[in-house]
Amino acid sequence: MNKAPVKIECLKGAEEICGFVKEDPQKINCLVRDEGLPAWKRNSAGPWRALNVDLFNWMLHQRNKYLKDTPKYLVNT
Repeated sequence: MNKAPVKIECLKGAEEICGFVKEDPQKINCLVRDEGLPAWKRNSAGPWRALNVDLFNWMLHQRNKYLKDTPKYLVNT
C-alpha cells in the first residue's frame, strides 16, 4: 500500500528536494516547468521549497505515468 509521509515537512533547496524524489538537482527548473514538480520559490527568488507529501504524490503520479501495464491496484493511487 502507498502511504504518504506521516509528518508534513517543508524541504528546502534543490539538493534536498531532488534527493527526496531521486532526481538530479541540476534539473530542478525543468522538473518544475515540464514535469509539474510541486516546488516553489518565494517571489521568484531564494531557495526552492516543497512539501514532502506533495513530492510523494508527484512520485506516485510519475510512476503511474511511465509504468507500462500498471497493475489495477495502482491505477487510482
